[in-house]
Amino acid sequence: DDMAWAGSPLLQCLVAEGLIAMKKIPEAVTVLDRVEAAFPKALRPKQLRGLALARSGQTTKAQLLLGKLYAAGEIDPETLGILARTWMDRYNQSGEQIFLLKSRDLYRQVFEAFPTDYYSGINAASKSLLAGEKETAAQIAARVQKVVGNTVGKDYWTTATAAELQLLQSKFSEAAALYRAAVVMAPGDRGSHESTRAQAKLLLQALGASEVQRALIDAAFL
Repeated sequence: DDMAWAGSPLLQCLVAEGLIAMKKIPEAVTVLDRVEAAFPKALRPKQLRGLALARSGQTTKAQLLLGKLYAAGEIDPETLGILARTWMDRYNQSGEQIFLLKSRDLYRQVFEAFPTDYYSGINAASKSLLAGEKETAAQIAARVQKVVGNTVGKDYWTTATAAELQLLQSKFSEAAALYRAAVVMAPGDRGSHESTRAQAKLLLQALGASEVQRALIDAAFL
């Protein structure tokens, strides 16, 4: 009942975000139920619910929720980024190329509008590579590298992004070292690790990596 908690959705949203990162989805949903009841017009709880649904495999529900936000004019990096992720989930589930292209286009839309948003940028680059657009992927990756660099960053996602940039350049040893550094930075964020690892596996396949190279990257997440 403290004012810091009751006067704003911020702290409760941070709790939910942390729980989602740790793959504690039911606990996160419990927090989100409370915060949405108290702040029904707040955007962040709705975004996090969409992420929780996506992380728990409820892709259709996540798309419906995020699609409503998009239709209502919410075109910020977080809303479009999570929505783009759900289209990628559908691609992974079905193998239908059109879903991959939809995901790529949404990430690209965000990155063009917000050129410092490295998360959307790295995803636009990676999805372009998966779609067979190597030159486009390289061009976007170069822009992302100007934002995050190529060394250990300030937190999990900047470091994981730097790792993925190395992977896009087929620098497998450098990528593995950065992936490992990212995991060590946030050892409890298993949901985030799984998401990053899944993307790395797709990229390794697209790059035609050897078994040794695949094992090197995979070992970084153990």
